[in-house]
Amino acid sequence: MISFFCRSLGFILFLLILPVTTMAADTLKMGVLPVVDTLPLWVGLTEKDFEHEGINLEMVPFESALERDASLQSGNLDGYFGDLLNTILLIRSGQKLKMITTAYHTHPDFRMFGIAVSPGSDIQTLDKLQGLSIGISRATVIEYLLDRMLLQQNLKTDSLSRQDIKKMPIRLQMLLSNQIPAALFPEPLLTLAESKGARVIIDDRSLDTAETVLAICTKWADADRSRISRFLTAYQKTVIRINQNPDNYKDILVKHTRFPLPVKDQFRIPVFPDISLPSVADVAAVQDWLIETGVTDSRIDYNLMVHP
Repeated sequence: MISFFCRSLGFILFLLILPVTTMAADTLKMGVLPVVDTLPLWVGLTEKDFEHEGINLEMVPFESALERDASLQSGNLDGYFGDLLNTILLIRSGQKLKMITTAYHTHPDFRMFGIAVSPGSDIQTLDKLQGLSIGISRATVIEYLLDRMLLQQNLKTDSLSRQDIKKMPIRLQMLLSNQIPAALFPEPLLTLAESKGARVIIDDRSLDTAETVLAICTKWADADRSRISRFLTAYQKTVIRINQNPDNYKDILVKHTRFPLPVKDQFRIPVFPDISLPSVADVAAVQDWLIETGVTDSRIDYNLMVHP
């Protein structure tokens, strides 16, 4: 009888602890592009930072923003990495998405976007490009940053002829073969262009703005109020480690992004920002630009676009 009682008690205790020990982590399917800004996500996944916070992070890579956005809109993703401008447009379109942190903010010591002129060009400054054409992708963060750079140099935004070349490898090839005099690229393509004879005449280091963000679907966040804080706790730990020893993570960067191997040794991993929402001013500047360029005709309240 005592033996039966002990066995029964042991079984009951097993049942009591079973839900705790076998509880599934919160799965987060994050849609990403193969770009430098996603490094903290890949490092956090590789080194189990998210797992330690009970987040089962599933990275879902896409080759283009169109593919990523289509998957998000179909309900196949819980989270999203993208530029600030595109994120605002998605929220405007009715996507139930909220920004939770800046993924990359311009830094005075590291460039992420810049304008390069073709090999052999004698153009040294942006004002000397006036009247010439520049390769960009229209109605994207690339064009937005071009206008920010022009205005910063006290130049009119219509002072350049804009050639819409959406595929960056084609844009790079056209620049290097002197089919276009200038083009705007993100890193590491900017470093690659430089290594092949192009010259960078201006970059984004002094713009002081959020460029890319992480956003989460409200359905995923609302299911458990602790999810966002646990995710951000893991993300912050990863950012700190990368910023302390950036070269330790170059192999992960090369493995998971569209990184040109010839410039691996030349490229410096940038400083990633601590977790922080894009500022009210940054969001307002993007919305102003969207209205000025006719992409949208109204603004959305800042608080409707960010997670509290």
